[in-house]
Order: sequence, then C-alpha cells, then structure tokens
Amino acid sequence: MAGTTMNANEALLWALGSDMPKPPMMLNTLTMYPPMIEAETSPGRRRMLQQQLDQAVEQANGLRAREEAEVFDLANGGAACDCAPGEPCCLKEFVIEDSEDASRKVTWPVVENGPRTLFLTCKDPYGGQPSAKAKLKITSKEACKQGREGVPSLQPSSFADDNSVIPDSDERIVTTPFQMPALSGKILPPEVITAVYILGLAIQASTYRGRSLPSAGPCQCVGMGTGGLLVCPLPHAKLEAELEGSLGITIFSSRLPSMSAKLTGKITGEVGNQTLEFEKSGEAEEKQAPETRAQEEQNESTPLISFIEDIQDAMNGLAGRTRSPDAPRAPQQDDFGSSIGIELKLGLKIGNLELKGKEASPDLSLALSGCEVTYGLAVTGKMDLLDLFLSRFPRGPEIRRRLANSDNAVSASAECFIKVGGEGDLSYGIGDIGSLTIGNPDDWEARFEEIEQTFAAKAKITGKIKAAARLDADMWFFKAEASAGAEVSTGWHFGGRVVRGAEGSRKTERLYYFEGVILRAYARFEMSVTEEAEDSLDQFGHSTVSSTSTKGSVTATTNAAEPDVVVELMEPEGEEDGWT
Repeated sequence: MAGTTMNANEALLWALGSDMPKPPMMLNTLTMYPPMIEAETSPGRRRMLQQQLDQAVEQANGLRAREEAEVFDLANGGAACDCAPGEPCCLKEFVIEDSEDASRKVTWPVVENGPRTLFLTCKDPYGGQPSAKAKLKITSKEACKQGREGVPSLQPSSFADDNSVIPDSDERIVTTPFQMPALSGKILPPEVITAVYILGLAIQASTYRGRSLPSAGPCQCVGMGTGGLLVCPLPHAKLEAELEGSLGITIFSSRLPSMSAKLTGKITGEVGNQTLEFEKSGEAEEKQAPETRAQEEQNESTPLISFIEDIQDAMNGLAGRTRSPDAPRAPQQDDFGSSIGIELKLGLKIGNLELKGKEASPDLSLALSGCEVTYGLAVTGKMDLLDLFLSRFPRGPEIRRRLANSDNAVSASAECFIKVGGEGDLSYGIGDIGSLTIGNPDDWEARFEEIEQTFAAKAKITGKIKAAARLDADMWFFKAEASAGAEVSTGWHFGGRVVRGAEGSRKTERLYYFEGVILRAYARFEMSVTEEAEDSLDQFGHSTVSSTSTKGSVTATTNAAEPDVVVELMEPEGEEDGWT
C-alpha cells in the first residue's frame, strides 16, 4: 500500500486512525462533504465543494507520507518496524459481522477482488429511523512493535451510536439514510405511497451505491493506510399488495383540499420499522387532504408518485393564484363553489417484494414478482380567477373599488373563470426477479439494467377561459390564448417515461409544461345614452323646459390585428420537449 494515493473515503479512514496532527476542518471536510456533494443540485456549488474536498484529500495524502517517513528511520539505515500502511502488522485480522447472523461478514485484510462492504437491512427503531447492529471485532493481533499506546485497535466512523476506538470487539448501530414517506397521506393513502415508494426504490441501482457509509479501519503502527471495511444499511422490506378502486381530491380556492377514497383490497408487509396493514372493502371515505406534498429524499423520489403529485401541485397552484396577493378580495358569489376535482382509478399489485440478507454472504438478496401499478386520471372543475384578472387588467383597480362599494357597483362589473378538464394514464411494471444478489459482485448493477421495467405516463389538463369587464359605458369581451401559441384553450402537460440508451442503460424522464394564459380583447363596445332634462317648474310652478324622449346609440369597433387590451394572466412554466 505504501506510495499509493488515497481517495476521499480512504483519506477519511486514514485520518480517523492516525495520530498525526491535522489542519483545522480537514477531518470535518472529509466526513461531511461527500454526502453534501451528492445532495447538491447547483453545479457551481457542487464544484466548489468538490474543490474543497480535493484539497482536504491532498492534505491527507501529504500527512500520510510524512507519517510513513517518520516510522521508517532511514537515517539509521533501517525501519523502526517492518509494517506497511494498510497491511497486517500488530493487527493481523478483524471482521465486521451482522449481529443477527455471524455467517454474514466481511474480513480485513481484504483479499484481491474480495468483499469490502457488509450490507445490512434495518428494522429496529433507533432515534426515529430503522436500524441494525454490526459487530466489530479483532480476531488476530499481537503487541505493537513500537510500543504505541492504544494499538492495535479499531477506529469506527459514521456509526449512529458510538464512534470511539474499539480495543477488542463491540457492537455498533447503523441507521438507513433512506427516509420512508411520512404517513400523513397525500393524494394517495399513506400505505399505498409507502408501497409504491419502496417498489421504486428497490430497483434503483443508486440505492445501493456507497455514499458516506459507516466504516472501520485498523489502528496500528503505520496507521490504517488505504485499508478498511464498510457497512451499507438499507431498509428492511417485505411486501404483498393487491388493491383497486378510485380516489378523488377536490381542491378549493379558499380552503384546504378534501379527499375521498373507494378502495378494495389490502397491503400487508413491513418496511423498515413500520408494519403495513391496510385493508378496504369498497366503502367510501372522505377526509381533509394536505395542500402540498410531503418532502422525500430528492434523489430517490419514485417517478410515478412524482407524476401524480405534479398534477396535484399544479392544481393547488392554480387555486392559490385565484386571489391576487396585492389587493383585497372582490365579492364573489360562492367561494366554496370554486374548485377542481381530480379522480384517480388505481390498481396496485405486488405479488412479492422482499429484501433480505444472504446467508453466509455479506450481500443482500432481492426478490420481486407480479409488480404492476396503473392509474387512470380525470380532472374537472371551475376556478374563479377574478382577483387575478383584476390585478393585471389596466382598469382593474377601479373596477375592484367600485365592486367593493355597493352604491357604485352598478357602474362596474367583471367576470373571469377557468374551466379545467383532462385525462391521462399511467402504467408501471417490473419483470419478475426470482432472486438478485445485491452487494459486492461487480455485475449486479448491470443485472439491474436487464430487468424488464416499463414506465409510461402522460396527461394533459386543458383550461378554457371566459372573461369580460365593464366600466361605465365601456365593455370588453376577452378571448384566451396560450402564451405559446394561438390556441383558444391553454394546457398543463405532464409526462414520464423510461428511456433506454444505446448500450441498454435506462433512465427516467419527466415532463411538466404549462402553456400560460394571455387574455386579448379584440373588440371594445361603447354604449352611450343621451337623456334631455325632464320638465321642471319655476318657483311659481310654471314649466321651464319642454319634455323630450330618451335617445340611445351603441357603437362596436373591432380590429382583428391589434387587440384593444392584452392581459398576461399566467406565465408559462416548465419546458416543452416535444413529446408526442
């Protein structure tokens, strides 16, 4: 191992086991920056963090070189001891075992192409997260040849409970970094969300790749070098499900959504430290639903959940924009009548999903069969956009003031609403997997790519706008166009699909695009009414003006090329990528 350059993970293992004085923040950077870089979404911020991590790794490599030079006393023509970094010296061998099954373990020193990572499934609750226990123990050692205090020993890192030095053996706790969706309910029942989330999580190779994992390395005369063993904690999962029915959510402009469900079937199983017991017999239920989605692991969000919740969030956003934030609400006939309904036809089948440790192996076994999710979508409703319209219409503030004053309301009026309607479908299927080994073998990620997986989702919600305004004798009749084109209606576009690359690799693509809404008044109507004064009497009762009849005229002007008024009601959102 002498003379080799350490990477970030190896540098952390070395730094934890070495007595060399270290620059301020170097150990913190080696520990915290790898997961921060993985979670960072800004390219610029990610580059800056990576540069700082690279600098810390360079510092660690320089310090290790000094450490080796001090151990090997070249001035006296020989070494103070014959140890080499990362190789057995006074510490000959140690292991990390599954505390529930001693046959599941990894051993140091690692033989060429041998396993370095112990995969554990976490079930028992610890600090609110699913956890498991690993046993770290030295199985072969001798006295330190330099007489250093505290060696040989083991140096743990990133365990959940205790990272102090282990002189001989001890048990330590690991917790899974994958948070289960909060069981608060969204547009789908929480048990369904959890089942679908785990189904998607189980078949993503990125789930099992090393991130900032718990680890342990040997503390001996020359430190731990580039050696060390890792533990990869994942949620325990065992599921069966068969469910069908419908769910509906109604989104209001003035109160939280309500949700109703009519489902038949059941979900049984365990996920992490949760037990899922969900069974329905078709009776309808109604409850209040949350307005926004719960936060999940951003990088591990299941695509079919995201597809449905994109629709819910878009409709929530429409409801939220019905009232302009910069002005008091104008009177409306019925706030509670302004709503959008989303209905889902749901089918969920999981014949078997089980993730468990392999006996006499540090790896895991994943079994999947009969997994399929289908949705049918329908959206209908009407939202009053009056405040949004008046806040953008040039004469809107004056109309709003007159509407708020009942004495002058007769001289002003306005209406603006959007009727939405749409439909869509989603299907998600996974080929059967008798048993797939996940862990140390080099080919398991490639096998993931071979699993037959389909994901196809598409929906369009259209919105038809009606708008009109009157102020005294002037009247405007508007027509709606999408900001992106001259359609009479606007639309929200949603999509998701699995795309295979030239070499068989697979990725999931998402689509969200809102066309925006522009209101154009191509005709302004002017109505004038002339009334001559009625007869009036002087102080003696004599008539001073003769009676005349009322005269009226209506004039309409139209210019198809140039509209009289253009109002951008809602801006476009997202990007259109040309899906067909």
